[in-house]
Amino acid sequence: MAKKYDFKPDKGPKLLLNRLYLTKKQRLSVLKWALYGLILLLLSLLQDVLLVRFRLFGATTELVPVGIFLICVLEGMEGGSVFSLVAASVYLFSGTAAGTYCIVFITALSIFVAYLRQCYLQKGFVPALLCTAVAMILYEAGVFAIGLFLNLTTPGRLVGFAITAVLSLLAVPVLYPIAVAVGKIGGEAWKD
Repeated sequence: MAKKYDFKPDKGPKLLLNRLYLTKKQRLSVLKWALYGLILLLLSLLQDVLLVRFRLFGATTELVPVGIFLICVLEGMEGGSVFSLVAASVYLFSGTAAGTYCIVFITALSIFVAYLRQCYLQKGFVPALLCTAVAMILYEAGVFAIGLFLNLTTPGRLVGFAITAVLSLLAVPVLYPIAVAVGKIGGEAWKD
């Protein structure tokens, strides 16, 4: 039986995520995926405002697909596949994607490289870079093939697409520690 003068803890501030009746682990998971989305938003902003002005042999970077591939490789197939589908859809509606087919390319390649890394490679920077490189090269090859099929590009532009893939991969060493730090929020979902 509680008495009138018994100790009662102070009520903490009511935050938005506290009102949703989420557990601590669920709140951390929401925070992790929101930070991943923020990373992609910053990559899109950097790409569309700054890096689009610099061209090397007529090619520029594509940072958003690289970010999606890297995050998917780090998160694995379970979380990464859903994230890549949502992120590719948002990327399409941002207006900078190559076309509607990029949703299929990005999602399928993200699942493929996440499966490749999860089944055959260990966690680390080199496997993540390798898987992201494979995905980016296949993505650029697919965009080039569709563009060639639809008469939007010429066969001579293949070198430009290859340069775009290589230039985009230069962002992986910068993105990897950030994505790993964000991925640690909420703990490991599964162990390798």
